[in-house]
Amino acid sequence: MTSMKKIGNNIQFNEQNNELLVEIIPTFDQKKYNLVLVWFIGWSLCGIAIISQLFLDYSRNDKLFMVIFLALWLYFEFHVLNALRWRKTGKEMIKINEKELRYVKEIGGRGMEKIYDVALCTPLKYEAGSPEGFLSSINQSAWMIGVEVLEFTYKGNVRRLGIQLVKSDAEQLAKKINYFIKAQ
Repeated sequence: MTSMKKIGNNIQFNEQNNELLVEIIPTFDQKKYNLVLVWFIGWSLCGIAIISQLFLDYSRNDKLFMVIFLALWLYFEFHVLNALRWRKTGKEMIKINEKELRYVKEIGGRGMEKIYDVALCTPLKYEAGSPEGFLSSINQSAWMIGVEVLEFTYKGNVRRLGIQLVKSDAEQLAKKINYFIKAQ
């Protein structure tokens, strides 16, 4: 994309040939990334240690405990690995023309494109959910991908985009996209 304009530190956009191209990159803090990576390595070693114990002679209750622990271990292993990949190689791509809005959440260059008919979309608005509390704190943490903060309705279903964007940047992006769609 040539001559990209910016909104904040994470959003770049370009308008050309009656198309709006938007790229949203996740916030990347090398220190936090390294801390989460160290935690991930330690967590992986704990899981391997428990897996190795499954093949030894333990009571049925002990093995049941290990299996339950491994289910929990696998859940966090997956989410933290996904968050590490998202921080390093992830991005959101939005492409809008007079007919459709195309949205892709990519990790490592891969992602599933979702296509929406612009005529059936409501205007984007900022909706972060509860601004305070435990869940909000977790969604903003470095070991989670987080939640999308911009939403619109498409065929009666709420759709979201803009992962962990700062409110001011998200509102500017929503305004830009809504204005672009109206102008078409």
